Amino acid sequence: MIETTTAQDVIAPGAMASGASYSNRINPCEAVAGETTVILHTAPGGNEAGTAQRYSRNSAHVHEALRILAANGHVPVRLAESPLPVNIIAFKKDDPLLVLVIGARKPVPSAARLHADYKEAVEYLCLMAGRLRCRIMIWVHSPSCGWRYYRVFPGGLAYDHKFPSLLED
Repeated sequence: MIETTTAQDVIAPGAMASGASYSNRINPCEAVAGETTVILHTAPGGNEAGTAQRYSRNSAHVHEALRILAANGHVPVRLAESPLPVNIIAFKKDDPLLVLVIGARKPVPSAARLHADYKEAVEYLCLMAGRLRCRIMIWVHSPSCGWRYYRVFPGGLAYDHKFPSLLED
């Protein structure tokens, strides 16, 4: 017995077997229930005036920081493309937090060493700390020191002694 296939029997490329004309998974512009949508408003042209577009590295340290923040009641969002030297924005009640995650090969035991090794990013974040009304932190992970948490202030930065104890609660 020989069967023939007609044009009616073949589904068109891109069509869905259910007959639906769209899917939220295929069209990323549609909201999906349970997913957080973040809209960043920028100047015309898609970028803040005078700033270069930066790309966040998709590192294991960034994902570990996301996990730590989520486990402690924050709603973390990883920034993939941003003119800011920040990897994560985290929200918890009325306390937004900007985090720069650094994976260092050599130890960063002090704020002075952090400033010396990452001068450009530290100075940029210090300027931001004077303009923004949110906490800005730099999380550094090195093999010998583990996680170190530094708070950024308009005049410089300091090791945050309270933050690790907040994470343990």
